[in-house]
Amino acid sequence: MNLKTSILVILLLIGFLIQAQDKNSTPLIGSWMGKTITKDVSLSELVLFRLEWKNNSIKGFMDFPDKRLKNIPLDKVWRIKDTVFADARKSLGWPETAPLIFKGVLKAGDSIIEGMWGGQTPLKLSRTNYVFKLKTNLNPKIAGYKIIKLIESTPIKDQQATGDCWSFATTSFIETEAIRLGKKPVVLSPMFFVRPTYIDKGENYIRRNGSSFFSEGDLTFSVLKGYKEFGAIPESIYSGKLDSDVKHDHSEMNATLLEKVKFYKNSHGDLTPELYRKDMDAILTQTLGKVPETFVYDGKQFTPKSFATEMIGINTDDYVEITSYTHHPFYSKFNLEIEANWNNNQYLNLPIDDFLSVIDQALLNNYSVCWDGDIYEGFKNGFALLDNPKIITQPIRQAAFDNRTTEDIHNMHIIGLAENEYGNSFYILKNSADNNDCGGYLYMSKEYLQIKTISVMVHKNAIPKAIMKKVGKNL
Repeated sequence: MNLKTSILVILLLIGFLIQAQDKNSTPLIGSWMGKTITKDVSLSELVLFRLEWKNNSIKGFMDFPDKRLKNIPLDKVWRIKDTVFADARKSLGWPETAPLIFKGVLKAGDSIIEGMWGGQTPLKLSRTNYVFKLKTNLNPKIAGYKIIKLIESTPIKDQQATGDCWSFATTSFIETEAIRLGKKPVVLSPMFFVRPTYIDKGENYIRRNGSSFFSEGDLTFSVLKGYKEFGAIPESIYSGKLDSDVKHDHSEMNATLLEKVKFYKNSHGDLTPELYRKDMDAILTQTLGKVPETFVYDGKQFTPKSFATEMIGINTDDYVEITSYTHHPFYSKFNLEIEANWNNNQYLNLPIDDFLSVIDQALLNNYSVCWDGDIYEGFKNGFALLDNPKIITQPIRQAAFDNRTTEDIHNMHIIGLAENEYGNSFYILKNSADNNDCGGYLYMSKEYLQIKTISVMVHKNAIPKAIMKKVGKNL
């Protein structure tokens, strides 16, 4: 058999295998919905799988309409004969020893899949045309509430199927600071800052032999570091998507990056930072695309550095993260012990009353505030309210941090103040994630902010002079 004939046979064989896989997977493509079967009906939950054929494999997401959760990525979906498997251990943070999220049998007619949810709960899935939608509040005004202060800001962002809230919130903050400085409003690319952060975080993970944090989550510090080193770029120039019609989905990229840094963590000998940083950059480019070295915006040519200087104009050294915990001295900085603080960033520690005063005075004086905190309690329908409202004291706040009922979960951007008909205070936030129907603008109660906030970032000039005097040279 000559070379030409051999190649033709191989290509035909590959085509046949792809078509066979495609044909085998076609019955799964689409939406499937069912309700878990439990002894206690109140514990049952509606589950919606959305499966599509992409890059010669099945990709999918899970929605939980009862819990108001959407776009949770499936790590892998596959089929062996009539048995269907779905794995979500990585995306859910489960250990490798945990059972598959779903295993079932495709019944005759291809319209029913009967199986087990999480290894032990019966779940029957049926084909459906139902589309689950979450609410996004695009109006900062809510009926029954009076806006006391609303800082001019940019449009709401949507982080979609990513864990990059830290970059979405901080870019919104930077955009708003630029407006405060008299610059023309511009929407920045959050993904521009995601790239260098992943690479720096990966190098730290490798150097520390895997003992450092490596995941999607991060902090405002990483955006400011990226801005200082590389500048900024408009969203319209660099969206971080290869196809403008698709949504942000980093599940596959995250898994590939994790595998890569684990590989290099276990490597010895021929290993250099240039090598593994280049490899990580290539993985990021496959999903986020390549960043242009120069671009034209409003008829003028820029580099990311010149764009940041001319169109934004902030000084990253002017900003500080502030927290309030008693296990470190007040009015000084310390390395806050949260998982995402992989780069050992320093936080200014203030008593709870001063902490709240900084936030309130900043907003009243036209300085917006970047927020980091917990959203596991009372976060729904456009509000963040404690399930059991109470007066929050310093010991109560500290206990919530120590017992981990307040954790570093999400980042948002505070741009205003409001109050209800009883005079109770609320903060107006921009939220880039729509889970629990809290997308867009939401209202957070004062008590919620006091106990559920890990930290906030503000301009140093927003700190009242009396507090700055106590801080002294520690800032």
